[in-house]
Amino acid sequence: MTQYIYARTSTNEQNVKQQADVLLAAYPDSTVRVEQASGTTMNRPVLETLLQELTGGDTLIIYDMSRLNRNTVDFLKLLERFQRDNIHLVIHNMGGAAVDTRSPVGKMVLTVLMSAEQMNIELMKEKQAIGIATAKVAGKYKGRRQSEYTVRACKKAIRLIDSGLCKQDAARASQIGIATLYRYINQHGLSEVNTQV
Repeated sequence: MTQYIYARTSTNEQNVKQQADVLLAAYPDSTVRVEQASGTTMNRPVLETLLQELTGGDTLIIYDMSRLNRNTVDFLKLLERFQRDNIHLVIHNMGGAAVDTRSPVGKMVLTVLMSAEQMNIELMKEKQAIGIATAKVAGKYKGRRQSEYTVRACKKAIRLIDSGLCKQDAARASQIGIATLYRYINQHGLSEVNTQV
């Protein structure tokens, strides 16, 4: 059962050692891992390695929630894994107080926070679904915008279709899915394009 401190700052200008020292003073029997990487990036090798090393009974100590999570969904998934694998989490500063899941009160506080965040996610999804449904009824919903690569590939497929290729072969030659091609055709009113499948 090992205690790990994970200290992270986003830039080289911020002092990651200072953050680690604060945590080490509060939790002296800990192994320290430090990293300088943006909280929004997926490339955080020190954290990824540490998360793979954690086993049942281990404790992960962070300064605040922003040091660990990329977004709420990722954080909730991580907490579910910690609960399942009996890994403890200590958040040193959460609104001015520490939250320690090694205690029943800490577990309860984090569970309540998780539930509140999950509810917020569900409410946002519900609002988004209502917005999409309303836009569809009004004929204003276009769906997710296709990338430039996809648009170029679809245009290439249309040219191949115009030269006599069937849609399936044109999509394959342009390295896109047939559904993507049909969506492009429908969105751009190209239903007169070669009717061969």
